[in-house]
Amino acid sequence: MIEKFEHGLVKAESIVAAFSLFLLLALSLFQILMRNFFDFGFSEIEIINRNLLVVCGAMGAVIATSKLRHIKVDALTPLLSKRIVSLLRFPLSLFSALICAVMCYHAVIFTLDEWQYIPVNERWTLPFTLIYPLGFSLLGVHFLLNCFHKKTDA
Repeated sequence: MIEKFEHGLVKAESIVAAFSLFLLLALSLFQILMRNFFDFGFSEIEIINRNLLVVCGAMGAVIATSKLRHIKVDALTPLLSKRIVSLLRFPLSLFSALICAVMCYHAVIFTLDEWQYIPVNERWTLPFTLIYPLGFSLLGVHFLLNCFHKKTDA
């Protein structure tokens, strides 16, 4: 059941990442063509592209975490036995999930502040700020799933 839930979650995250990347590339190409052929561009496209880049990065980090391909600081792993490494996987994944929960909490505070204090002419960009708490919460969910689900490092 955990595998099925995780598979569905990764599939949804992959769709969001792929759509964001496609939209980022399409808007960039459109902006380049507009500027080169018509000497005209939309400043809003730059803002959208900047936010889509954050979405792609967050979804990439989430997908990498689900496949145990995330960035790890494991200087001691080569020195430890496989048994000790497997025993440490649960507490380290739990600790990582806790850190992601703290980061998600602060991302929610940041997002609420953005929604409260943003200038009127920039309010259309507010939905993009939801990626911060969403990304950290999804990272935390994947670390929790890694706690209770046996996987091998790729």
